[in-house]
Amino acid sequence: MAREGLKKEIYDYLLDSIATSKIKPGEAIAEQEISDSLGVSRTPVREVMKQLEAEGIVRHFPSRGTFVETLTIQDVEEIFELRELFEQMALKRAIVLATDEELEAAETAFMNLDDSCIEGDKVKEAYYSADRGLHQLIMGYSGNSRMVRFHRMLKAQMEWLRRISSMTPKRLASSRQEHLDIMYALRQRDLTGASLCLSVHLQNVKESSISVCKNLYWME
Repeated sequence: MAREGLKKEIYDYLLDSIATSKIKPGEAIAEQEISDSLGVSRTPVREVMKQLEAEGIVRHFPSRGTFVETLTIQDVEEIFELRELFEQMALKRAIVLATDEELEAAETAFMNLDDSCIEGDKVKEAYYSADRGLHQLIMGYSGNSRMVRFHRMLKAQMEWLRRISSMTPKRLASSRQEHLDIMYALRQRDLTGASLCLSVHLQNVKESSISVCKNLYWME
């Protein structure tokens, strides 16, 4: 458990450093520098780097090292096209099968976010957790194990874009309301309304991600 906790700490540190452009696209990641910064051995750092490579966040070149992948507008468009396809399909079952207790818990997670969680330079993990929780709840009712598996393959890239999008001023406050709108429609069992709210939310996240990426990464 302690080892897994350490790996999560390293993973979150690297993903946040990449998302906030502390480590820029195309830049090499030095294992020794990361281990020195966090005060850990190189072994868990190396394991996390392999995980990030499998998730499409970094790429390793023999004899050269590991480098952060670059993001293009097409990459972001493709990721959100798949997200909307998967989540809209899953929504049709989730709106019928999700229990009132599950929906209430998901809604409460967003209601409990105060200004310290959605404003300021340092975005709190509470928001990310609530965000992930709702989308995972929807996907959990898809009834399609292969679709869930493909959705999970996008998990790290979606997290990357979630953190990138959050750098847009006031974005998290808007996103919180968008999630509450989705939750309201879900609790009303209103498929048309929930589908529209989900589509609007994903479109807004995509647009803010592209805007931030253009400024940080000089996307083409």
